[in-house]
Amino acid sequence: MSVGTGGTTRLAARGGYEGYRRWLLVFASGAVVFGLMHHADHVIRGNHSGWPFQAEVTPFTFSLLIYALILPGIYLTARGRSVPGYHLFVAGVGLALLGFVHFVPTGDHEAPIRDIYMIYESPLAGMFALVVLAGLIASVTALGAVAIGAIRARSRTTEGG
Repeated sequence: MSVGTGGTTRLAARGGYEGYRRWLLVFASGAVVFGLMHHADHVIRGNHSGWPFQAEVTPFTFSLLIYALILPGIYLTARGRSVPGYHLFVAGVGLALLGFVHFVPTGDHEAPIRDIYMIYESPLAGMFALVVLAGLIASVTALGAVAIGAIRARSRTTEGG
């Protein structure tokens, strides 16, 4: 998606709101894939994990609920429903959680270098885990950006201009 003259996007010009549906599905699905990989990374590392993989309920346990938020949006979008506001909500919640858990220095936050990269004996495995986290953040950010574009395109369509 590239910005053309006058602030309009080529994507919107080609298909209006419908041109955004595919990208909403791509980025939401990408967020699910990266999210599953990141949660698997937590389990493999054994730190900052929780139920159902460990006995105690932790923030990790509650972070699994993000799939209960994102999957209905994917389903509805795939079925042709226009729900970019829902995708924007999911992206906002996802980015807030990712930012708070990984980058706000609280007592038990997960520091990307110390708790992700340094845990692995192999620098390649540690780097892969960081790339997965970056991919997750990028896909959720892109989902939010495309959702905003879709909302704007839909409002232009309903306003007639």
